[in-house]
Amino acid sequence: MNANFFRQYPRVDSGKGIYMYTEEGTEIIDGASGPVLVSLGHGIEEIADAMRTQAVKLAFAHRDDCVTPILEKSCETFYEASEGDFYKTFQVAGGSEANEIAIKLARNYHLVRGNAGKYKVISRWQSYHGSSMGVLSLSGFTKRRKGYEPYLFEHGHVAPCYCYRCWFDQKPEHCGLQCAKALENEILAQGPESVSAFIAEPISGMSLCGAEPHPEYFKEVRRICDKYDVVMIMDEVMTGWGRTGKVFAYKHFDIVPDIVSTGKAVSGGYFPLAAVSVTEKFYKALYENKGDFTPGYSWSGNPLGAAVQVAAYKYLVENKLVEKCAEMGDYLKEKMVELSKKHPIMGDIRGRGLMVGIEIVKDRKTKEPFEAKLKVAHKIQDVCLDENMIIEASSGCNRGQSGDALVISPAFVITKEEVDKIADRLDKAISKVEKELNI
Repeated sequence: MNANFFRQYPRVDSGKGIYMYTEEGTEIIDGASGPVLVSLGHGIEEIADAMRTQAVKLAFAHRDDCVTPILEKSCETFYEASEGDFYKTFQVAGGSEANEIAIKLARNYHLVRGNAGKYKVISRWQSYHGSSMGVLSLSGFTKRRKGYEPYLFEHGHVAPCYCYRCWFDQKPEHCGLQCAKALENEILAQGPESVSAFIAEPISGMSLCGAEPHPEYFKEVRRICDKYDVVMIMDEVMTGWGRTGKVFAYKHFDIVPDIVSTGKAVSGGYFPLAAVSVTEKFYKALYENKGDFTPGYSWSGNPLGAAVQVAAYKYLVENKLVEKCAEMGDYLKEKMVELSKKHPIMGDIRGRGLMVGIEIVKDRKTKEPFEAKLKVAHKIQDVCLDENMIIEASSGCNRGQSGDALVISPAFVITKEEVDKIADRLDKAISKVEKELNI
């Protein structure tokens, strides 16, 4: 069952590096890494070999019954990669599961410490934390919530940190961090005794397409969470494991969250895997209060996923791909800025590393968006596919009602020549859409 019942999809049969190939041999640039997921590129034999070796040795063992050495080795890489921030890690099969586990861990943290009244999880508008009903409730991505509202709960959403369209009409150079202080107001309005956690993406994913926070935003959020005993959860399902040019995006902002969820790139795109990691302080609060943690899923902590993750991490480190992601990300951003001089509908160019966002606007000076019914970003995405390139499109960045944006997020192995190819094909696609719009 395809996402769009009426669309003709290319029949992709194989892949190598940033490319995928159809059954007929047509080469397609995977400029999105799937859903920002295949971070190391297609066709890496070392990772495939690790999967087979582990499958033959032991394909599955459940965390309720035993511990496997490969899972322990995998979790050690989280500690190493985070420079000691991730003291304990719980592995699951996908980002939605990871964020569900994160909010359950936060609840457990308050329960064992005698704070049973703290259960609410505050999040932000224009956020996305997953598709299962719990984390869809936390998501502020109006488009993806639409139609499912009767099943969702509401614990409170605050304004995003979105400097291009600041909800408080501020400029970054004269910012009072009202978007961060909105969290404190919400905690106080609901009562600190009822608030368990705050969850946020360090750099926005598909809802705001690479929007970065003010440099001081998360420091203020950290202060507020500490003041009111609120667990700070960082959703790095999209940004984690190198995508933004650092292994974890929270490292850009000089803070350490209590809980970090990761997914997508954690396995390089080779196995359904995600994880939730906690600090030593957080874990010891559970341990010293005689806590345990029984929630999970059938595939939680499976050795096959762990083996793939260990191989993917080794490949990431040995090939210095986080550093390359930062370098190629800068180059990709430069090419998009250069392209925007030619195309008046290209508004804000943003993001870190190889997660570059482009907001599409009707008027660059006023930031007026196109009417939502025109679906301009998705038209560009469709024309890119005609040009044999896949990119990600999104709509609703303007308070969920309008606004178009794109994300360019190729695998970390990309070269400058391949970045140039992406820019060339995007140039052609935008030109065609501008012509259709009479621009």
